[in-house]
Amino acid sequence: MSRKIIFLFILLTFLIGCTANSKTASELFSTLDQNLSQKDLALLNSLESHVQKFIQLNEELDMLLDEMKKEDGLEAAIETMQIANEEAMYIYNLIELDDQPTNENLHELRSHVQASIEQYMEAMNMQLEGISTGNPKKTDEAYEEMKIINEELDKLYRSMKG
Repeated sequence: MSRKIIFLFILLTFLIGCTANSKTASELFSTLDQNLSQKDLALLNSLESHVQKFIQLNEELDMLLDEMKKEDGLEAAIETMQIANEEAMYIYNLIELDDQPTNENLHELRSHVQASIEQYMEAMNMQLEGISTGNPKKTDEAYEEMKIINEELDKLYRSMKG
């Protein structure tokens, strides 16, 4: 009996996660009320800061990888990507450690950002696996997924700043 309940809980959590990502982060941001509580406003500012850190992380990673391509430093590139993935996890955890927002739309935006960072980390792991096994298809798919996530969060950040 308890296995069925656990399975249903996991399935429900998965389905909720799937529907949470149906809107883009920018669309979710645009649904926020203008009159957020002071606490939620502080949480929004914190989220903006975390998104900015994530974007900065990816810009730095791209620059480092471009330099390493010139030097043909595959091992260094893999190590740099692993470090970047750990940094992404750190940013994810910073968001997790913030208080829960009382505003439902802000909560949904926050969850969306976290889900995007999780997808990014999974794609990074897939890309690393593709590189290590010499599977260019897997590497390219992961790169494209990471690129889409980066573009979405960059668009969100520009919306937040605008």
